[in-house]
Amino acid sequence: MSNKTKDLDSVYQRIWEAIVAHKLLPGTRLKEEELSETFGLSRGFVRKLLLQLSYHKLVNLVPNSGAFVAEPSPEEARDIFQARRLIEAELVRELASKCTMREKKLLQEHLEQEHQAIERGEQSLRIRLSGEFHLLIGKLANKPVLTSFLHEIIPRSSLIVALYQGTDLNQHSHSGSSCSEHNTLLEAIATHQVELAVTLMINHLNEIEAQLQLEPITDKVANLKNIFADV
Repeated sequence: MSNKTKDLDSVYQRIWEAIVAHKLLPGTRLKEEELSETFGLSRGFVRKLLLQLSYHKLVNLVPNSGAFVAEPSPEEARDIFQARRLIEAELVRELASKCTMREKKLLQEHLEQEHQAIERGEQSLRIRLSGEFHLLIGKLANKPVLTSFLHEIIPRSSLIVALYQGTDLNQHSHSGSSCSEHNTLLEAIATHQVELAVTLMINHLNEIEAQLQLEPITDKVANLKNIFADV
């Protein structure tokens, strides 16, 4: 991996973490010049970064206006989770019908990373790993078409969770509950309990959606230099 690619991934992660921490709110404008000065990057590099964020639906690029943190609506959130239920029910059904010891081990290793992120209080990493757990199920199910759809909507789903799950004192327990549900789901997959695995997956996604606090946020002015002052 080149240094430029590493730099791009590093800055991408910084912006993602700022969104998760509610420092960059939905609709916040990301000015190319300010990002360039803040991170010491060329304008061309910043444009490439914004394109990557846009590809993952984390940023909206508006012609003649600029780049803005995506503003998923309540309707979009409901549509995203409905799509996930339909797609992931089939993926988990497929994997649970044929899960091998190797596949079980891969899922267990991933869940251990998720657990460690929770213990360290790394919320942005926990959300990312949670989404990647679902993508791993899709990959192991070996259903390329369905998994390609999942790759498109998981980042949008993670953004919705990051923005609207809230920052209350019960956040750690919510994270732990999600990880526990993943463990229970893995057990059903590994023991080939197909219908139970499907039910657990749907219930898990329902629970995540139920925790969303889809309230309007109006403060969309951000000082990028202050937000990323420790870069």
